[in-house]
Amino acid sequence: MADQYVDKNDVKNRIGLSGAGQDDNIDNAINAASRQIDAICDRYFYQDSAVNIKYYTPTNGFYLFTDDISTTTGLIVQLDTTDNGTYDTTLTLNTDFILKPNNPKINRITGETTYYWPYTELEILATRSSERFDNLIQRNVKITAKFGWSSIPDAIKEATIIQATRLWKRKDTPFNIFGNEQTGQQELFSKMDPDAKELIKGYIKRTL
Repeated sequence: MADQYVDKNDVKNRIGLSGAGQDDNIDNAINAASRQIDAICDRYFYQDSAVNIKYYTPTNGFYLFTDDISTTTGLIVQLDTTDNGTYDTTLTLNTDFILKPNNPKINRITGETTYYWPYTELEILATRSSERFDNLIQRNVKITAKFGWSSIPDAIKEATIIQATRLWKRKDTPFNIFGNEQTGQQELFSKMDPDAKELIKGYIKRTL
């Protein structure tokens, strides 16, 4: 599935498992690990399969922080200038506004294709355009776009494998404890795997 960050065969290869007997359990673990990562990072790392619509209330007339915009293909930015919900003004990329960061970081290179980090901000070009965001109008800005990331980062994939394996192994410790009274007991599965957490920390979305 598009919103799973690894294929179940990646997890099965890591734990040395063959056959299909545990496929449903592994799929459940991958789904849970993927959504755990989303929740911690406050973003998701797959690309929408089709354009979606999101609405924003700006904080000032020139800048707007957005959810991750993965591509300019299909991007439409519209303003409701009369506060009647009609979105009567359509802005033009690189004429009325630009997307930022100006030079997104490279996410990964696959063959001849370079994938970048997403855009997260719109800035009105005050010297080229008379358009402005209006922070007095709720849901002033309507954005149609493919949100998310154009390619899943390698660190996110590795973190998903680690955490999914941890969750799958949970079946072997039904009370979330391993060890015994003589050797000592330890709680193992109640938290995010520390290695997975370290891998994803650079992808946590920072908000003002």
